[in-house]
Amino acid sequence: HSFKLGYANRTLAYHIPQNNRDDGAAIRTNLKACGVLRSSGHEHLNGSITVPIFDAENNVVELYGRKVRDDLKKGTSYHLYLPGPHAGVWNAQGLKGQEEIILCEALLDAMTFWVNGFKNVTASYGTAGFSDDHLNTFLSYGVKRVLIAYDRDEAGNKAAEQLSAKLQSAGLECFRVLFPKGMDANSYALNMKPARKALEVVIRKAEWLGKGKAPEISTEATDKAPLTAAKEKNETATSVDNAAQNGSEQETAPSL
Repeated sequence: HSFKLGYANRTLAYHIPQNNRDDGAAIRTNLKACGVLRSSGHEHLNGSITVPIFDAENNVVELYGRKVRDDLKKGTSYHLYLPGPHAGVWNAQGLKGQEEIILCEALLDAMTFWVNGFKNVTASYGTAGFSDDHLNTFLSYGVKRVLIAYDRDEAGNKAAEQLSAKLQSAGLECFRVLFPKGMDANSYALNMKPARKALEVVIRKAEWLGKGKAPEISTEATDKAPLTAAKEKNETATSVDNAAQNGSEQETAPSL
């Protein structure tokens, strides 16, 4: 409930007026203009968990979609965004007043940290998805140190190296959180138990990317019990699973 996650299952037409009405046609025109609907009228994020990104006025400025099935046609992307430049910063409110933050490569990785009690976390939109909005938010909120928790693979390592140079040139200190080779935050937390303790370990052992003596890492999990966080995550996963199941049954969903 904290981040208003959803599931796109081709039922959007049930929730807006019919296309033969002026208001229905206008809504569809606007949805196509912002990319929620494709020119064909199909939902752009169909078959995906959906994650909205909000600005300071609580307006949705970006949508992320993560496909949930593993039998997609070859070449189909598992990660989708609205057309155009990325906008907004996920969990920006969790960064306020934080001198040190965690930056993941993907939103689901950031949520993995969040449900395990690390609330000072956000994410780029993929290896090439660190935006001016991210940097400006970090600087305006007084962030001094970034723990880069990108995937431990060739693409993630290269992107982390390039990003650290950019952040350091802006006056931000950087550490590199190192998962086992081939893993990201989510796969690591799923394979290492208890997940919260495992995440604490990689944070504490993060590699200093600056010059001179490394500052002490201050990031800690909140006092919220891990079992409560896990319960919230399971409830979210169950809701998404149910939505996905319902979506698979909506073969006769109306055309938009």
